[in-house]
Amino acid sequence: MSSSFMAHHLPSLFFINLLFFSYINATCPPFDCGNGVTISYPFWHQNQEFQHCGYPGFNISCNDRNPILNLSNTFYNVRTINYSEHTLTLNYIETKDTNCPRVPHDLILGTSSLLNYTLDNTMLRFFYNCTLSPPSHPSITCLQYGAKRSFVFMVGSIPEFDWHAYCESTVTVPVIAKEVDAVLARGLIGKALKDGFKLTWRPDGACESCEATGGFCGVIKGQHKNFSCICNDGQHAIKCRVKGSVEIKFERNFVAIGAMIFGCLIIAATVFYFIHKKKVAVYKPVFNRVPSNGK
Repeated sequence: MSSSFMAHHLPSLFFINLLFFSYINATCPPFDCGNGVTISYPFWHQNQEFQHCGYPGFNISCNDRNPILNLSNTFYNVRTINYSEHTLTLNYIETKDTNCPRVPHDLILGTSSLLNYTLDNTMLRFFYNCTLSPPSHPSITCLQYGAKRSFVFMVGSIPEFDWHAYCESTVTVPVIAKEVDAVLARGLIGKALKDGFKLTWRPDGACESCEATGGFCGVIKGQHKNFSCICNDGQHAIKCRVKGSVEIKFERNFVAIGAMIFGCLIIAATVFYFIHKKKVAVYKPVFNRVPSNGK
C-alpha cells in the first residue's frame, strides 16, 4: 500500500471510524456501578428505557455500588467480566455478610438461556435439616438446628442414602472448582460460596447475522420481539447494510447524530490546522532565500 494512498485515504478512514464509535458510544454507553467492573456489550443497564445494546436477559442493575444480574428470579453479584473469553464470575448475595450462608435456591439455566456453566465449576449439593443421616459424615456445624443437621457434598461424591426422605430440602449450586474438596473438608462453606461460580455466554441467534456484519445487537424497550441491529449508520431490522443489499429504514437517534456532528467539527478543525501548517512550512523557506545585501 503506497504512502500516497494512505495519505489520501487515512483521514477518511479515521473519520469513518470516529463516526462509528461516536454512534456506538452514544447508543451503547458502558457503565460502572462503582466497584471497578466495567459493564458493556452484550450487557446493558436495565434503566435504559428507550433503547440499548445487548442480549435479552443480560440487563444489569446497580445496588450498593455492585452490579447485579437476575437469573431465574434470583439476584447475583457480578464480580468480574472477561469480554475476550466471554465469561463472567458471579457470587451469591446471601454470602456477602456471613461465614455460614445458606443458599435458598438452585441455580437453573434453561435450555433457551444464552448462559452456560464453564469447566471451572464444581456442582455442590446441600441437604438441609436432615433428621437422619449415614454415620461418619461431618455435618455443617453452623447450620445445625437442634437435632436437625445439614450436609454438603460434591455432585458425584454423594453417599448412598435416602436423603430426600429425611431432609427438608436440597439445593444444587455451582462453585469455582479451586481446591473445593479441601475447602469442604475444613468446613469453609462460606469461602466456597463467596468465590462464586463462572458462566460463559454464547451469541443470541438473532444477533449472529447482525454481529457478522459489524453491528451490535439491540433491544427496544426491553422486548426481544423489537430486536434491531445497531450499525454505524443507525438501526436496521436484521443486519447492517452491505453492498448489494436492500436498504432498510431505521429510526433516527438524535443523541448519536449530535455526537457525529460534534465529531465532524473536530475532524474539520484538525484537517484545517494541518493544511494551514503545511502551507506555512512550504512558503517559509522562500523568504529565507532572499539576499541580505540586495544581491
